[in-house]
Amino acid sequence: MPTPFWDTKTPIAIAHRGGDGANKAKENTIEAFRAAAKAGYIYAETDVILAASGELVLIHGAHDWVMAALNRGITRKTFQKMTLDQIRYLYRPGGAEVPTLEEVLALFPKMRFVLDLKTDETVEPLAKLIKKMKAQNRVCVTGFDYRRTLKFGRLAGSTAVSAGLTVGRGVRFRNINMLLLKSGRLQGLDAIFLHHSLVSSPMINLVHRRGFKAVVWTANSSLGIRHAIRSGTDGVISDRIDLLKEVLSKPQ
Repeated sequence: MPTPFWDTKTPIAIAHRGGDGANKAKENTIEAFRAAAKAGYIYAETDVILAASGELVLIHGAHDWVMAALNRGITRKTFQKMTLDQIRYLYRPGGAEVPTLEEVLALFPKMRFVLDLKTDETVEPLAKLIKKMKAQNRVCVTGFDYRRTLKFGRLAGSTAVSAGLTVGRGVRFRNINMLLLKSGRLQGLDAIFLHHSLVSSPMINLVHRRGFKAVVWTANSSLGIRHAIRSGTDGVISDRIDLLKEVLSKPQ
């Protein structure tokens, strides 16, 4: 059954990395989440890695050369060898400071966050932080690694924590997660996050038949957002927070 994280009217509008309300270059910053909250957003998505000094940091990092180029060639592995102070000195998205997850949870107590776990090292510290901040109903933990999500669930030790699985497209992610979804072998989850290129009514219906919420990422055009809504999605993740609000406000 869905956890309290999802107890709201659907389709849910979710600001991808905080969205572009403060400037797209400031994704995953306090400024981005503040702009989303000001625009009326209750839900936001963000990326989590672990600094060498022990803090959970909101930053995408990179796993290949293409994404590395977007972060000045800094990979997740390299970021995780740095302390929080070193990360903040070296990397300033849009001139803003890289925040920690604890800071963001404290600053935005009314917001709910989809947390994309980027590395194995994040799992145990995240479980501890959520318990410490009593944020079980405010987060949904997801990612491409099913085993990582299951490990988090065991460490969190609470059915109140929402968990999901992210399903990508094509050969890049080998579609192992899609095979798991279609075979009905997924457990311990209550949401599937589908790449927008995979969206169709039959696909959304499959997710629902398996007993999961269906959330589409990252839809950044009015056509893509409308297609997701008409296909029956429970939520849409978008960088373009004003556009998403506008499309959701109109009859589909």
